[in-house]
Amino acid sequence: MAAALADRFSAWLDKRIPPASSITLTQAKIFIFPTKVGFAFSALLVLMVLLAINNQSSLVYGIAFVLGSMFLVTILHTFRNLSGLRLEFQSARPGFVGEDIEFVVRLVRLQGRGREGIQLSWPNGIPQWGGVFSREADSVRLYVRAQERGWLNPGRLLIEIFFPLGLLRAWTWVDLDARALVYPRPEFMPLPSASSGRRDEGVLIDPRDSEDFTDIREYVPGDPIKHVIWRSFARTGGRDMVVKRYASYVEPRLWFDFNQVPGSVEERLFRMTGYALQATRAEREFGLVMPGKRYEPGIGDTHLEAVLRTLALHGLEKNGLENP
Repeated sequence: MAAALADRFSAWLDKRIPPASSITLTQAKIFIFPTKVGFAFSALLVLMVLLAINNQSSLVYGIAFVLGSMFLVTILHTFRNLSGLRLEFQSARPGFVGEDIEFVVRLVRLQGRGREGIQLSWPNGIPQWGGVFSREADSVRLYVRAQERGWLNPGRLLIEIFFPLGLLRAWTWVDLDARALVYPRPEFMPLPSASSGRRDEGVLIDPRDSEDFTDIREYVPGDPIKHVIWRSFARTGGRDMVVKRYASYVEPRLWFDFNQVPGSVEERLFRMTGYALQATRAEREFGLVMPGKRYEPGIGDTHLEAVLRTLALHGLEKNGLENP
């Protein structure tokens, strides 16, 4: 029953306050209701009026009417503190699973009077305070904990105030169509060893099992007998013994292949995220091989962001979640 009511309320809000990156608060989008203190204050007013009627006390009448007038004026001031305020989604910073993702919301006052005491919060987020009293606009940074990779939609933003006396609460729920990209949680492991092969670039090594001939040098005890040039040895009558030198080149660039990383799909993504971060910190050039995708080796923040985006959205394309 509670879930059904929540769905109906969400559908009603979507119709009354449609999602948009910029929303101006009008009368139809603001709700107002007394707080617990407001209800206690109202009960006190009723009690004072009853006492004044019972005792025929003009002083009590006067105090009750003054306080009642103040309550009515407070309704107007509380409402006007939100009315005409414009909310804009400004930016979002990507992050990793388990981190608090930063969203920036801009408050703009379209009319001359200032606004203060405004509290903003997303469900399960950290509430923040904002105001545009001395300035025309103000940016408020909000944080939401990321639970899973992909696009994070924090939902509707709660805007509420209790200004000026705390007797009334004015609030609204707005959907600023905010999105932030959440990368897989990095799992740091030793980087895969660099590959070797038949190349003309890289770091020269001298493995015993290489088949790439490079030059000839004098025999050193311990060299494989199969590398000895026996014709030269026979021609010199056994005085000179030379061997063929075989070598290869180590590929200086790293390749991270999804199919070669052990673990489940999510564990592979965690480890490949750790590989990408470690390679970038070490200023190593690296490439990425994913099912159906391949990124040529690169280096720098731009290359890292492209790789992390691919890892974050892997497997979500089938569900239509690749783009916000």
